[in-house]
This record gives sequence, structure tokens and C-alpha cells, in this order.
Amino acid sequence: MNLQPTDANTAFLEKDILKEYGKLSSHIEKVNETITHMNTNDIALLVDKLRALEKKIGLVYTLFKASVYSLVTATDQENGGNIEENTNRPIF
Repeated sequence: MNLQPTDANTAFLEKDILKEYGKLSSHIEKVNETITHMNTNDIALLVDKLRALEKKIGLVYTLFKASVYSLVTATDQENGGNIEENTNRPIF
């Protein structure tokens, strides 16, 4: 069994390696173009959508706080306004 590389075998391997490097380079270039496109176009759209979502979440949070406050005050009024009985804090 001859394990010594021959000139023809070495040249063939070099060609294959260069061809694979070329493929890798083209794939990296495609990935770079995709990322550049996403950074320039898609980010602005995503930021706009997130901004609208943030406003909606703020509104829902405000309404939730108002509802909780309404329930707490209604419960306090039903109990005669005696808050000290319903808390865990010590009475001073």
C-alpha cells in the first residue's frame, strides 16, 4: 500500500480544497447579504411593531392597576373601611 502522495494526487486534493473554500466563501457572502438586509430593512419594521406593542401593554397595565384598586376599595367598603383587620402589618 503506497501512502506517499503523488504529484497528481496532491494536485487533485489541492483543487478539491480550493473548490470547497470557494463554496464556503460564497455561502458566507450570502449569509452576510441576508444579515445586512435584515439589519437595514427588517429592524425598522420590527422596532415599529414593538413600539406599538409597548403602548398596548402600557394601557393594559394601567387598566389592570385601576381594576385592582377598584376591587380593593370595594372590599374595604364592604368591610366597613377597617383596613387594619385585613393586613399583616403590626398595629402601632
